[in-house]
Amino acid sequence: MKFIQHLIKTFKDWRYLPTQFLISKLKKSESAEIRSYAAEALGVVGDEYANQPLIDALQDKNNSVRRFAISSLGHLRNTIAIEPLIPFLQDQEPDIRCATAIALGEISHPNAVEALIPAATEDSDRSVCSAAIIALGKIGDRRAIEPLNNLMKKSDSEWILRYVSETLHQIEESINPP
Repeated sequence: MKFIQHLIKTFKDWRYLPTQFLISKLKKSESAEIRSYAAEALGVVGDEYANQPLIDALQDKNNSVRRFAISSLGHLRNTIAIEPLIPFLQDQEPDIRCATAIALGEISHPNAVEALIPAATEDSDRSVCSAAIIALGKIGDRRAIEPLNNLMKKSDSEWILRYVSETLHQIEESINPP
């Protein structure tokens, strides 16, 4: 019991030990599967000290590791991740682009709007478009209104039209709160 009390005193933030362990696995493991699990778990633990190691993991050669790092950066919601994430909206893999749009929506900062607009209106994958549209709604920035209105005029997808309609409503509410 005294040992546990000592640990609690020494490490007031309970996240310290699991975060350090997971960062070590993310950086040093030879196994892509272990690095992926570590990246995912860092997002669950929610410790701000994981931001930079997760940003570094965006350069991992394994798609799964990058995808989990992207998702975890979204869970952590730190704006320092915006700039490193934006290039992944252009990745070859739709699941990476989709995860990036979702993460930027979770971070929910206006600095991501200009990058999300083309993802919402021009991406060839509907899941990426949908994720980017939803992200724009979470951010609630008026710069998205005109491009989304234009998308409503040209889209033939019922789902895209539904997401755009809901997003425009969210943006209007954030601009003009009740």
